[in-house]
This record gives sequence, C-alpha cells and structure tokens, in this order.
Amino acid sequence: MYVKPRFTSQDLVPYYSDLSCYDYFLACTKRFKEDYPMLQFKFTDHMRSEILADVDALAYYFKEELGMQPGDAFSLFTPNTIEEIVMFFALNKIGCIANMIHPLFPSDAMRASVEYTKSKGLLILDKFIPVHAAALSEMNVNIVVTTPVLYAAPVVKKPYVQLDAELMKAAQGKFEYTYFGDILKRNNGKTVEGLSRSGDLTAVYMNGGGTTGVSRTIMLSSTALNAVAYNTLAEIYPNEYAPGTSCKIAALPFFHAFGLCAGLLSTVFNGAKCIPMIRFEADEYIEILKRNICFEIVGVPNMFRKLLDHPQFAGEHLKNVQYAFSGGDYVPLDFLERFNSLMKQYDSTATLMPGYGLTECGAVDVCNLPWATKAGTVGVPLGKNRVAIFDDNKNKLPCGELGEIGISGESIMKGYLMPDGRLGEGVHTDEEGTKWVLTGDMGTMDEDDFVTFVARKKRLIVISGYNVFPADIENLLEKLPFLTESCAVQGYDENKKPIVRLYIVLSPSADINKLEEYKKIITDLCAERLTVFSVPRDIRVIDSLPRTRLEKVDFLKLTEIRTEAHKT
Repeated sequence: MYVKPRFTSQDLVPYYSDLSCYDYFLACTKRFKEDYPMLQFKFTDHMRSEILADVDALAYYFKEELGMQPGDAFSLFTPNTIEEIVMFFALNKIGCIANMIHPLFPSDAMRASVEYTKSKGLLILDKFIPVHAAALSEMNVNIVVTTPVLYAAPVVKKPYVQLDAELMKAAQGKFEYTYFGDILKRNNGKTVEGLSRSGDLTAVYMNGGGTTGVSRTIMLSSTALNAVAYNTLAEIYPNEYAPGTSCKIAALPFFHAFGLCAGLLSTVFNGAKCIPMIRFEADEYIEILKRNICFEIVGVPNMFRKLLDHPQFAGEHLKNVQYAFSGGDYVPLDFLERFNSLMKQYDSTATLMPGYGLTECGAVDVCNLPWATKAGTVGVPLGKNRVAIFDDNKNKLPCGELGEIGISGESIMKGYLMPDGRLGEGVHTDEEGTKWVLTGDMGTMDEDDFVTFVARKKRLIVISGYNVFPADIENLLEKLPFLTESCAVQGYDENKKPIVRLYIVLSPSADINKLEEYKKIITDLCAERLTVFSVPRDIRVIDSLPRTRLEKVDFLKLTEIRTEAHKT
C-alpha cells in the first residue's frame, strides 16, 4: 500500500462544495495578505487585484447591460487567453454558464454550438473575424471581440490597445460588436452582487464524447470543477508556494476540462501564477520555463515529446520543476525513462506521472503520484474520487477482473445537455444511491487501488489529447453518392503519431479511377465541418466493412492497436 505525505495543501486550501468557482478562488487566496501576480501573458504580469477588477467589469456587463440571469449561457470561442479567464469567472460569479467552444471549430460547428446552448453572446478574437464574418452576420447574439495583444500590454497601456483595424474590416456592415477593452473602460470600478452558494449550478458546457463515443455537450457544475482542483491540491502538492512567484504554464486548452482544471483552476486556487498559452509552441514554452520559476509541467504525451526532442529543453531551468503529469494518451515506458533521466540530470525532482480522466468527470480523476506509483498503471483515484470496475450488467467486479471503468465523486457531471434543456443520460445510480459515470473504457483495479487502462470500449479516437468522434465523421459522409458506407478508426502515421484512418466502401456506380478526387472531397468536407483533428489522414478502400455476429460494424478489427513497435 502507498502512504500519503504527512503534509499536503489540503491543510492550506479549504473545500466548500457549495461555492461558485469565483467564490472558491476568493476563499482559497484570502490567506495571502499582499497583492501578487496572478496571470502572465506574453511575459507581462497581471496582478490579482487587476484581474478581479476586470472580472467585476465583465460581470456588470453580463448582468446589467445584457440582463443575463442565472442559468443563461455565453459562448467563449477563443484559445487560451486572459480574456477567456476573466469571462469565465465573471459568468461564474453571477451564476451563468460559460460554453467552451473549440477555437478550431469551423463556422457551422461554432454556430451550432451557440444555438444549441442558447448562448446570449460570443467572445471571439479579431484575427478570427475574417474567417467567421459570414456566420456571425447571421447570428442574433451579442458579439464581443478582443485582440490577443490586450493583456500583452502592461496595465498602464492596456486602455489604449485597440482591435486590428484591417481584420475588423470584414465585420463592417455585416454585424455589430462590442470591444472587450471598451467594456473594461466603461465599467471600471463597477461591481454587481454575486450569486452566493451556487456550487450546484452548471458552470461550463464542454464538448465531449459521451460514453458511447458520440459527440455530446457535458454539463459540469462549480462543485465538480472545485472538487477536481481540490483533489489535485490535496493529493499532490506538499509545499506552499510564495503567491505569484511559482507558476504553471497553461498550454492545455481551457475548452477541455483537463486544461481548465489542471492548468488554470488548481494553479490560481493555490496562489501560483498561471501563464496561458494561445497554442503550444515548444520554443515559447521553453522560454517561459527559463524566465519563470515553473514548479510543474502538465501536458499530453505529444507535448512532452516535442519538449524532449527540442535542443533547448535541457538546462538548469529544469531544476525548478518538481512535478510532471501526463494525460490524454498512452505513455510508453521507455519514453518515461528518457524524460525522467533528463530531469534527474538537472537536479529536478520531477518524474513523469501518467494519469487518466474523462471530461464527464473533470478529466483529472486517477493519477500516479511521486509517493504512489506503479509502472504500467494510470495511478490511484485522487482525493474524494472513487473508482470501480463494472460488468456489462452494471455489477461491480472484484479486484483484478477486466471490466468497464466507473468513476464516482463530486467531480462528475450533472449530465448531458439535451435539446429541450433537460439533463440527459450518462450518470448511473447504483443500488446504494451512489452516482457513477461509466467511462466506456476497459480496465482493471488491483488491491492497492491502482487502475490499469486496457482499451477503449467506446468509439473514441484521441489525438494530442483531443477527442475525435468517428460517428461525427461517418454521419457527415453518409450522403456522398460515391460511398456505400465508411468507418473511421484510430491509426498511426509513419512517425507513430495517432491519426484518423478512414475505411470506405465505394458504391457500385463509383469510378475507381476517381479515387483521388473522392479522397479530396472527403477531406475538404471534414475540414469544412469538423475540427482539424477529425480530418482523415489515411483513407483506404475496402470491399466491405467487417461485421459482428449482430451485424454491427466491427470497428475494433480495423483499429490499429498501439504495440511496442509504436514506442517513442
């Protein structure tokens, strides 16, 4: 059995399950008597007091200018920016919902998300305007535009930063918009009363896979998000850091629960400085490491590979790193050894710890820890989480038996958002009244509570930590006249990196000589309607799709399983 450390951050960070994320942040950081740098963007620090003032300004805009009520939603269609953080906390303060949209969504998918969630408005970057201007002109919502350089400017220059005039020409005469910076200026010093004890209200909508592998909208409450952050803080960090001095780089996207909880919330709740990145670039990431005291690295395996392969990653700056955690995909054992060896060479105490989670459960649920680790496993349940293994009849299995991984705890979702606004399926209640999310993933758990992930039961493809849903691809292609049917599965390219592989069955009238033309039609359509990760990189013709005894498509026979040949 493993032994927890004598002292953890749970002695410093309280836990109130009924608070909003905004109020929980205030409760966690009230122990710090002095103001401190809370966020950094493009090497410019922004103090806690400044960020809270901006949150108040936006909360006033939402409540007094737009008339938003608790339960209303507003869509955030940006990569990681401080504006997104400010809007999230402002909406959360007044009991409203942040609909987190993937910034690489094409216009149709973005618009569909706004409409499905009944969002009152949309935050977007000025550099996205030319691409989405046509769709925005047809949307009857409040549009807030910002520029990536706003928080790159120090606080004294921030009021004078303007939108890119050339980019905004695409909006002229098509739709009205409000500049984020103007909201800050006109509402400077204004505040509104927050919604007290609102932890049970939905805080975010997130796009996720559902446990069947079909794209769904997940409802996570403030209680769930706070629980993930608390579980992380209570289990992992045995030290208190000087507020605003130690930092964590938020390279994982906030539109995913992994990035929101492990990148943002657990960082700022602990008084450390969060440094959001618009997109992960190894050069910029390493420069931030060199110019700050970064105590932890959190990422997906592909991010760690890019860092490890970069000639500037190795160096004395690594001695500040005490923890390193990976999720979202399999981490080969020899890669762990390479990474850990390099960290040890530069006197870092960090060893790369694989973990496991589901968006439906806040994405940070099970993890190896420096004092609780077993090779080949994804770790132990964090904090208040519980894990059980279920058979096909939803009965719990004993230790060591293979079944479906189930997760329980305050971090689990409220449910899936259905078209009529009610909660959908997705949460199983057992005979004792305990609520579980059955993950759709197969695994085992041993007598020491270590979980081993074995395979995906559901149809889900993971690329660089992003979920790709085969059904979305196949449904899109269904009406193409030259196809009889298709099946999208996990594959790997020549560099052993995960890709979408698409098997197609041509219709009797299709011309095999036009195969390259057909492939282009498929990839262009997917690029137009789906995320960039959903575009098939390998399209193969097959006479017929394999079937199970029940005549369902046997996608597992087409799925490429990662083997030792796929090691880094």
